[in-house]
Amino acid sequence: MATYSNPQYSAANYQTNRPRYRETLVDTILAYHKRDNPGAETNVAVDVATGTGIFARQLPAHFAKVMATDISGTMLESARASSASQAIEYVESAAEDLSFLGDSSVDVMTVATGAHWFDTERFAAEARRVLRPTGTLAIFGYTGFGHFVDYPQCDKIIKEFGLGDDRLGRFWDRGREVLVNGYREYHAIFTRDAWTHVTRNIYPNTIEGESAANVPAVVGSGPVVMDFQVTWRVLQDFLLTWSTLTLYHKEHPERENAALAVVREMMAAAGSADMDEQLNVQWEEILLMCRPPQSRN
Repeated sequence: MATYSNPQYSAANYQTNRPRYRETLVDTILAYHKRDNPGAETNVAVDVATGTGIFARQLPAHFAKVMATDISGTMLESARASSASQAIEYVESAAEDLSFLGDSSVDVMTVATGAHWFDTERFAAEARRVLRPTGTLAIFGYTGFGHFVDYPQCDKIIKEFGLGDDRLGRFWDRGREVLVNGYREYHAIFTRDAWTHVTRNIYPNTIEGESAANVPAVVGSGPVVMDFQVTWRVLQDFLLTWSTLTLYHKEHPERENAALAVVREMMAAAGSADMDEQLNVQWEEILLMCRPPQSRN
């Protein structure tokens, strides 16, 4: 998304306050990669739309070579600074044009909370080109919404904040819808194009429109993607990283920061006055994995 290259957007804030991914997530992806796939190798991994490299830094322990791409040079500067001790090759590149990679050259490709910003059709075609026949594509992410177990009244407040037309909703581009809908659009593309072993895992079962959608999903009993424990203060810092805030306040510079306002609204609804209160949140997350079609025609 272009906002991430905007000089007003803070890559440092993103690096500090975005959620981390579970240490076991790479193991989950590798278990899928090797299951019923005797030719699966772990030579080359590519993390696409790496941002500040949050997930890419988990890969070098498992792969002989790790590359990570992003369209924003600013984000990559932060990624390199945070990965100085790790052997990760960062490349400024759009996800839909990975021309620096050869055909059938990648064993595992990951996209951590970024695939919704892509041209879905062009990215799927490019991933198909560069993955080995035994390769794995893992697209995963979090919607930024969830279930506040102790304060369920806050579920609606945060969703209206993010999606409401009178709040941030109209400032997102269409990609946000792809994520909020649990990457169902990607599932449809992979199924249509005969990708194999397509699996889509969600948690919890609160993804927008999921109950009415005719798209297979395995509802997990717990999170496999995110590791994000929050207080009201941490939640506020996370919301401040949302790219659309920049666009919202460009149009409404006179208004109080919307992230601060919504956290205050949620705390009032919860009857809480402690910014450092530990919250029990079941964050919405999606993990979609598949293997390329065996026919390259």
